[in-house]
Amino acid sequence: MSRGIDRFEGAIAAAGFASGHMTVVGMWHDSPLGAFADVMWIHPDGRRVLLAPSPAVRDFVTSVYAFDETRIVPVTGGWNGRDIAVQAGPLYLRLAPRPRDWRSWVFAARPRVLRRSPTWLAFEDRLAPLLARPLLGGAPGVRLAGVTPGGRQEWFSVDDYRPLADGRLKVEGADAGPLVALRPGLGVGLSDFPTRPALVQLATLIEAPAAG
Repeated sequence: MSRGIDRFEGAIAAAGFASGHMTVVGMWHDSPLGAFADVMWIHPDGRRVLLAPSPAVRDFVTSVYAFDETRIVPVTGGWNGRDIAVQAGPLYLRLAPRPRDWRSWVFAARPRVLRRSPTWLAFEDRLAPLLARPLLGGAPGVRLAGVTPGGRQEWFSVDDYRPLADGRLKVEGADAGPLVALRPGLGVGLSDFPTRPALVQLATLIEAPAAG
């Protein structure tokens, strides 16, 4: 019997900062866990910390992805259609995406029924090495389908892509410096985020755990 699929609809924004800190923020308006935001915080030494708003979010995310540390903290804010402002424990993050450009229309041109089809997304994944770099910039480790560190099949259904025009991060009140490219090889999930800081609107499809 085939397993079900958990679908998370929302956006992911990722950014690097001159101090060496990096953030990947998930902002989900529709999911099996309800609406929520969470933050993957990568320290300058490479330590990967999950900032989750609840034990339920922490348990789900860590069952799929790999972290060195997890913390349950209040996570507020998100994407309002113009910019991103998130407070997550010791972090305060503001990001400003650029206006939609030709890349937005390329992603949006695919019919939604295809964008939400695991079979089609597996096909797109085979094209990713050829198309991700011209579309997204430095993106050697970008995948659209595969097996997560937690052993589940996952597919990324991208609806829109917008590079960031500006971003600021405060870590316990200290400024983390201007926006810079992300380091490749984060090692959290099956795919890297493109090294160019950006906002990606998408659905993440994750194979549900086996019934036990």
